[in-house]
Amino acid sequence: MSSRQRMMAAIKREGPDHVPFSPYISQGPWFQEPLFWQDQIGRAERMLDMGLDPTIDIWLPDPQPHRDVEIRTWREKKGHEIILTKEYHTPAGVMRQVVCETDGWCSHRHGPWIPTTWGTEKRDQFGMDLFDDYNVSRRVEPWVKGREDLDKLRYVIRLPEGHVLDEWRMDSERALEYAEKFQVLTMARRTIVGDAFQWFCDIPWFVLQLYDDQEFVNEFLDIFQKWSMELIVLALEVGFDVVQYRGWYEIPAFWGPTFWNQYICWRIEEQAKLTQSVDKHFVYLLPEGQGAYSDLLRRTSIDVLQGIDPRMLHGGDLQSLCGKLGDAKAFWGGVNAEVTLRSIDYPTIEQEVIEAIETLGVNGGLILSSFVLPEVPVEGTMHMVEAWKRHFNL
Repeated sequence: MSSRQRMMAAIKREGPDHVPFSPYISQGPWFQEPLFWQDQIGRAERMLDMGLDPTIDIWLPDPQPHRDVEIRTWREKKGHEIILTKEYHTPAGVMRQVVCETDGWCSHRHGPWIPTTWGTEKRDQFGMDLFDDYNVSRRVEPWVKGREDLDKLRYVIRLPEGHVLDEWRMDSERALEYAEKFQVLTMARRTIVGDAFQWFCDIPWFVLQLYDDQEFVNEFLDIFQKWSMELIVLALEVGFDVVQYRGWYEIPAFWGPTFWNQYICWRIEEQAKLTQSVDKHFVYLLPEGQGAYSDLLRRTSIDVLQGIDPRMLHGGDLQSLCGKLGDAKAFWGGVNAEVTLRSIDYPTIEQEVIEAIETLGVNGGLILSSFVLPEVPVEGTMHMVEAWKRHFNL
């Protein structure tokens, strides 16, 4: 099988020639050889040389504010602090965020949050982006403070237009050409709904609104659902193998099964159905909590659960997860990075790799993976590769 055929067979739970291995390893200057690459084309070539199964990612375009919106930004010193302010002056009023610029704001660690199809994931400026984890812990004033900000938000969370959209389409076409050349899977990344709350709202305040103001929560999420559905339509026009929905902050610690079912589940289902309407596949990236959500996840049309971590299921183990979902979903994951790979202990890593393969792979629907962050020693990642290869005599 080609790498793409192998990945598609796993996604469809049809049993590939062997379990594909597609770890998430981003690009950037902080990785060491043999895991160093400047862009995803170099990553795909290197991973294929290693016998792995990379993806070519089509990064869906960022929002482009309405042409009637004026953006103002400034930086000022207040005592010992440096304060950054950004305002979107919309026809509905001013939407503002204020953050405190701390040490390290311009470090390379602040770079990986603006991925593009051809970018190196380095920002070209250090102002204030809408989707930036650095803002959250440094925030003095969030974008959305109540229902009065929702009409303003609608002027900001919109599809790009004109040459911006044309350039995105051309970049996507180039990515698909490389994927065809390498015979690897293409992934449209990423749609976002529930994750938006932590970038745009004060987190404790928003969690209270799940109880106190359900109308506000639904209006807020609808803005991002509309945008995500439009992004999927764009991706459908270009063509791809799978679309990834990002649920990094849709974990039980924030939502719990009740609110996840009430606010998130049906919106995911809408996106999955739209994706599958042209025989494409829908991937749900959830880094933890699959055990807690397992009964709800089973009722969805999600094709693949990505982010399976044996230490972060929040209910049950890999065996019970497979028992509940293995006949309905494919799995993408299986190995823990923060503890297992960082241990650099080959027997421990090999045991977890084999357990994932023999447990989650019984239905023919496993893509072995782990979230390899810069903090993970290269030795740990290479031990994982070696254990996988030894298991299949590759």
